[in-house]
Amino acid sequence: MKKITSIVWLICLGICLVQCKNKQAVETYKVTPEFAEKIDKPAVHFTVDIPKSLKFNKPQEGKKTSSYGMIQKVNNDGIVVEMCSLGYISLDGAAFENNARSFLGQVRSLLKRGGYTIEKDTIGNLSFNGEKYMTLQAEATMEKGLTPEFEGKYLFNVVVKPNPHGNTHMIMLMNARDDQAAKTYEDFKDKLTISTIWNTFTYLE
Repeated sequence: MKKITSIVWLICLGICLVQCKNKQAVETYKVTPEFAEKIDKPAVHFTVDIPKSLKFNKPQEGKKTSSYGMIQKVNNDGIVVEMCSLGYISLDGAAFENNARSFLGQVRSLLKRGGYTIEKDTIGNLSFNGEKYMTLQAEATMEKGLTPEFEGKYLFNVVVKPNPHGNTHMIMLMNARDDQAAKTYEDFKDKLTISTIWNTFTYLE
């Protein structure tokens, strides 16, 4: 009986250790319409959990910024190996798909102008995490020496996340270098540190 009790205790301890290991410390980031105005951005209301292990460039009042936040996983050599930028686009319902497609084409052009060589790319109403989203999926390479923070081959999964409460929709610009856990675009939902951002992002009324 004592032996069985010991085995059960060890199993429970093992499960506990795995759960503790998998649970990440996070910072809950909330953007309100009032805060959006202070950082000169369109009104939007959302909350998201950001792993504390990641570098979070949070917008500051009075400072110009191109997004609602930039989150990065940075290696010891200073190279970004995972990233999620909280961009945005303001679209009305009737022209949503066409305008979103055009915007994603502009994102692709920006990647090229930024120094990336794009090997493959697709823009369309694509499946991701069990839903259909207007998405840019691309394989792109940044050669060494062009941009200090980026180097190597990356997967880009740039998803327009529709806002049910307004016409400002988030652009979740996610990327991961090919030495990270994401081997397919679907892996962005659960294989990466930035997956927590995708999974916890919630629009509020």
